[in-house]
Amino acid sequence: MNRRHWAGAAALAVATLAIAGCTSGGTTGSGEQDAGEPVSGGTLTWGVPAEPSAGGIDPMVASAIAAEVIDSIAYDTLLTRDDDGTVEPALATEWDQPDELTWVFQLRDDVTFSDGSPFDAGDVVYSFETRADGGSNATYLSSMESVEATGDHEVTFHFSQPDGTFLDAVSARQTFFIVSEEGYGTATEEERQTTTAGTGAYQVTEWNQGVSITMEKNEDYWGEEPYLDKIVFELYPDENTLLAAVQQGSVQAASFIDGSLAQQAASTGFTLGDAAFRQNLAIYINPEEGPLADVNVRRAFSLALDRQALVDTAMLGNAGVSFVPPAGDPGAPETADLPYYTRDLDEAKRLLEEAGEPNPEITLSYMGDVAAAHHPVYEMMQQQLAEAGITLTLKATPLAEISPIFTTGESWTDLVAIPGSPRASAVFYLEPVLLEGGVYNHWDGNPDAEKARELLQQAKAATSPEEYNDLVDQLATETAEQVLEVVPAAVPVYFEVWDSNKLHGYENDAFYSRSALDRAWLSQ
Repeated sequence: MNRRHWAGAAALAVATLAIAGCTSGGTTGSGEQDAGEPVSGGTLTWGVPAEPSAGGIDPMVASAIAAEVIDSIAYDTLLTRDDDGTVEPALATEWDQPDELTWVFQLRDDVTFSDGSPFDAGDVVYSFETRADGGSNATYLSSMESVEATGDHEVTFHFSQPDGTFLDAVSARQTFFIVSEEGYGTATEEERQTTTAGTGAYQVTEWNQGVSITMEKNEDYWGEEPYLDKIVFELYPDENTLLAAVQQGSVQAASFIDGSLAQQAASTGFTLGDAAFRQNLAIYINPEEGPLADVNVRRAFSLALDRQALVDTAMLGNAGVSFVPPAGDPGAPETADLPYYTRDLDEAKRLLEEAGEPNPEITLSYMGDVAAAHHPVYEMMQQQLAEAGITLTLKATPLAEISPIFTTGESWTDLVAIPGSPRASAVFYLEPVLLEGGVYNHWDGNPDAEKARELLQQAKAATSPEEYNDLVDQLATETAEQVLEVVPAAVPVYFEVWDSNKLHGYENDAFYSRSALDRAWLSQ
């Protein structure tokens, strides 16, 4: 299995992360001509296939990718990474680990939030305490004992046990956004979900739901002044309509879920950015009732899938055979080594007979209103499973109805497909599934998940890279052994295209944060 990135005591300031298949720049299109010197002004129009859903753009609540890529422009994290994985300063300028249970960060003293309130250690303490108290990604902080301001611009984190993934977490661009205790703390729920008041280069000033999200330049931005005045993300739920907007020149950039449509956009002269398979087409299991409560039915389900055919045929090659974490992540396991992962129809049928379920009927809910490019995967799965005697009923469900499944338990079916977000480190992909409070965790008290949960906790508390790597290998094997999650394939989060004869200085990044928009500019 692949060796993994480690962020622990042995790697305090620099961490290398080889992003498989993802480099800066674009691969297809007319190519950027000499644009001359950057100029200020203008509005960039960017077409997107989805808008934020549950929680809106509240950085403490929202977890949808459509929200994260907006928030990553509006908010900053303590640290960040460049595309080769090197950890770099952001709101923190220095960081140190004096012992295995303590991290100390020195903060910038020249930063203000877009509402004018000054940034200091209190905001960092407030942000992490709010997240730890049930915010999104709270499970990432399970070993954080406390966080305190040890100076106006110094923050110290204390842990109950070693946490070898903490530096990964605080340098991931979509994990721990820092908010203002003054501004965010006094804002209404509606204000938090529909506008932003961060330290990032652009801030959300208007959200016309179902139409567009407008971001304007942050005049108080602590970095170099951005060139663009505005960025308008226009919503195109039908990606064929988005392709038409590209062809007609209505947008200067676009994000596609469907790789074949992105390639068509590139054929019109747009640049197609490189992309890694960083997003799992994760399918979460209902182990509480129904046929999938039996591990042998789950194993038969996994064995009946021909994942390479799903990649080659259903996704036209725009995907990769994957498990947890996704194929484009440096922590991705070698799927050939995993139990119940290579197709074997005879063994699948035998397991079903052993379970007393020779012809189980299983319902899969998936997002029927977005991510249309993924739907052929579910349809082909239906055909493959039928060869083993499994009837898969597909239930197209609006995103707004799928999201509450994991918060209220309503409409919980046998399987629910929700494409995942890129995570900061290998174990993070399974934390929401296995740990208490995890948004996708329906395994509490289930003995089938007990060993995996223990391995995950041991990996988080590992004190050396070698120990961490070994435990993550064991975790992947155990997760596949018990079939705690189904991953038919991994895909890019988005395929980004842009008109490089109009939008200059932009390159897509490995983390889908659109960080280069800070310095991008438009021909006038």
